[in-house]
Amino acid sequence: MTLSTPSTLHQQDQIKSKLPISQRFKQKSQNYKLLLAKVLEWTGGQPALTQTLCQLIADAEDAPAVGAETEWFEHLVHQKLIDPWENLPTLEPMRAIRDRLTMRKQRSAKLLQTYQKILEQGAIAADDSPEQKELRLLGLVSKQQDQIKVHNPIYAAAFNQTWLDQALKKIQSEIEPSDAIFRKTLAELERKLLLSQIEILSRVDNGAEEQKSAQTLYEVLRDVTSQVGDLVSADRASIFLLNDEKTELWSLVAENEAGDFLDIRVRVGEGIAGQVAQAKKVIHIPANVYDDPRAVLVKEFDQKYGYKTENILALPILSETKEVVAVIQFLNKLQAEKLPDSNEAIRPTGFTKLDLERLAKCLLPIRRILESCQSCYKAVRKLQATAALAEATRSLDQINLDTKAILQRVMNTAKKLMNADRSTLWLVDHDQGDLWTEIPGRGEVRCAIGVGFAGYVALTREPMIIPFDLYDHPSAENAKKTDEQTRYRTCSLLCMPVISPEGELLGVTQLVNKRKPGNHPEYSKDDWPTVPDYFKTGFDRNDQQAMQVFNERVGVMLQFVKTHETLKQLGQVKPKEAIYNALSVLSSAVADRDDEALHNVLYHVLSFVSQSLSKLLKAEFTTIFLLDAEETEFWSLNLDIGGDASEIRISATLGIAHKILETRATQASHNPQKFNDVLIYKGVSPDKVNGLLNLLLFPVIDQRGKVIAIIRAFNKLQLSIPGLPLEEKIDPRGFSKSDSDYLKICLEPVLPILQACRSFHQEILTIQEQQRALDPLYQAISFVNQSSGNPEELIQKVMQAAKNLTHADRSTLWLIDHRTNELWTSIRQSSGAWLETRVPIGEGFVGKVAQTGQALNIPFDLYNHPDSEIARKTDQKTRYRTCSLLCMPVLGADGELLGVTQLVNKRRLGNFPEYSAADWPDVPDYLKSSFEEKDQKDMEIFNNQVGVILPEVINRQRSSHRADSLNSSALR
Repeated sequence: MTLSTPSTLHQQDQIKSKLPISQRFKQKSQNYKLLLAKVLEWTGGQPALTQTLCQLIADAEDAPAVGAETEWFEHLVHQKLIDPWENLPTLEPMRAIRDRLTMRKQRSAKLLQTYQKILEQGAIAADDSPEQKELRLLGLVSKQQDQIKVHNPIYAAAFNQTWLDQALKKIQSEIEPSDAIFRKTLAELERKLLLSQIEILSRVDNGAEEQKSAQTLYEVLRDVTSQVGDLVSADRASIFLLNDEKTELWSLVAENEAGDFLDIRVRVGEGIAGQVAQAKKVIHIPANVYDDPRAVLVKEFDQKYGYKTENILALPILSETKEVVAVIQFLNKLQAEKLPDSNEAIRPTGFTKLDLERLAKCLLPIRRILESCQSCYKAVRKLQATAALAEATRSLDQINLDTKAILQRVMNTAKKLMNADRSTLWLVDHDQGDLWTEIPGRGEVRCAIGVGFAGYVALTREPMIIPFDLYDHPSAENAKKTDEQTRYRTCSLLCMPVISPEGELLGVTQLVNKRKPGNHPEYSKDDWPTVPDYFKTGFDRNDQQAMQVFNERVGVMLQFVKTHETLKQLGQVKPKEAIYNALSVLSSAVADRDDEALHNVLYHVLSFVSQSLSKLLKAEFTTIFLLDAEETEFWSLNLDIGGDASEIRISATLGIAHKILETRATQASHNPQKFNDVLIYKGVSPDKVNGLLNLLLFPVIDQRGKVIAIIRAFNKLQLSIPGLPLEEKIDPRGFSKSDSDYLKICLEPVLPILQACRSFHQEILTIQEQQRALDPLYQAISFVNQSSGNPEELIQKVMQAAKNLTHADRSTLWLIDHRTNELWTSIRQSSGAWLETRVPIGEGFVGKVAQTGQALNIPFDLYNHPDSEIARKTDQKTRYRTCSLLCMPVLGADGELLGVTQLVNKRRLGNFPEYSAADWPDVPDYLKSSFEEKDQKDMEIFNNQVGVILPEVINRQRSSHRADSLNSSALR
């Protein structure tokens, strides 16, 4: 007997593997010819498959019993070839067939649908269609006696109905995204918009950056439009946003085939979109659009842009109060793409009830994005106006500071801001009763008030927008004559009055010829009177709103110049210093919109006015305290040690400040140190307190008779001899009534400046409020996005981010375990270990939110809630007092419940201690608060982002666990 060792068995295998396959077949079975016939039957003679299958039979560890060859063969084919075919290196040609079948969306769908008919029926009549030709070229099917059949049983078994159903489902989801994928896409777009809002509000530093930030907003709008269009398979989609006046719809994202922005504006009530906005109802025209009387504008636009609308669907997006936010309009429902190798055209059909149902499911996130876009777009336009004028006034100390130079700068920046071809600032000449301006190459030009468009705006003080083509306007005759003389073509116009803060007409801004976006040449006199395509657009309400902000700044600037002239006549200030300091308010910290930069701007102006008033009153130093919008506090600005301006505030409801606010009476004192009042000492440096010898407190009263500020002046001076001690310079008689009367006269031109400062200060507060609203949400989302693949770490980060976002005392992220029908979370202990806690779904507040999928907001005091029993028992064990609660579900992209965020105890703002178990069950004042609607909205957006990230983290963890398991198996 010969003993077989591993070494001898290996040698036998090597000898066997070198034998020809035919000889090994004979060794495998005496009925080897039957096996060979089966091979050819299953492969259809396909060479690579035949060789692979023969090799499998030859290498098989066992052999078929006599009479059982067929069963043995079929079992081997399924086990060793068909089941693992997508992973076998020798079957690369089959994977190539798979990839060719599935790589081209609509084209792939047609191929798979044709193959499905062949598979179901066994054979179909050959018709030489593009699909049959391509399937034959792939080798998947063959033509046999005028019929098309699957090429062989192996292909039929591998590309079976199960595989086909999955492939068709995947292709269909790519062609027409599922509601879940669409919601996930919207969540990602909402996050992108949030980031762009933060960028716009915090980092706009020059014109290029503004354009970049604005472009981010446009991209979000364009992406939303594209995604919504894909959702219902529309050839074109447009989103029209409603303006503030609710009179006009405007679109930033509709495009022609060249990819250019189309200048589309629709009045409410006009056109399909306008009628939808007016009636707040859906309009669907399934066919013969041009025959519908509602579609007159559609036909005009199609003729203008070379398009044909076959069917149309338009629906309103309504706010929570049922007000129109926007209108979404779809053109031409697509049935199929044009085939690359056929002459088939796109065949539009009407939109369906299913399309409306799909849209209805997604209206909430769409509306939220569009409302944010509206708000963000206004912020962009406002910042652009501020930044443009800041550029105009930047470095004015480096040029000749005269009015003509200022005019030139303002004209150039207005042009850039509004993308206008020409821009003019006309100033009112009250002495001659007309308008004048300085135009390079022509010198001073004048225009009578009431004559021409600029003159008419000066007369009426009403803005004027004339869209393309201005020549169609009934009052265009004067413009036509001027154009003929200058060989320039006027196509559109925006004229707006410049009003001072006190309501006086100072001038008119005139913008001529809105230019389409893009790099276009200057208009040539040789082309007159031809209209270039880039002039075939017009200014709109958004341009008017942006110019309104711009003109307000110009009005303040011109008022400063006027004030400077008055002060200059009094011989108190130097011209260059006055204008430069005055205009600084307009360079409103565009490069760095933090608190210090904004306040520094305001301090610069107030300091200039204060110094001027000190000279007028002959006071040692003067401070201006302005009343805030709520009329509860007076505020001013001081420079801190670091050289930045910081606010100082005093109550308007107490002490001398309150008395002046009530009586509007001037207060004077020869011994201010005897008063123990905050208005006397606030903002005065300690080294000057003992030197306060007399005082004047003067109320600044506006046109309505209301106090808007208090001027505090110290130490009336009678001598200004250098080197003389201060006490010898001071007039012992102090401030007199004649000083008050004189100050009253001097304050008349200064009053608009102080009103502008109040307005600017309120704008700073608004910007800060916007940043406070956005920054925590942005930081929370960014914080969570940086999580690793560790679920415990993600839970920890979500807990911390949600706490910071809502000012909650405690926060927990519960994850769902579908196997046990429970929620679970991990809490890090003081030792650093993680403690897992579980709650059955349906139990307690968090369990009920998981069960219902509905948010739960319980205000203070939670103990009054009828279902608070479990919370009370838990509190008794933990010695912690639960006072308020906000629980919200975390949903995945497909709407599946992933978990629940639980926020406990809203904290009042302030520096309060942690809750102590020793205080239980007492409730500290700082926990006597409730989560607000804003907290719930912020957490809804926050949870959307957690829902996007959470599956990725869980999948990474599962992959890591699988890899660890494989590594462990390999080691074993």
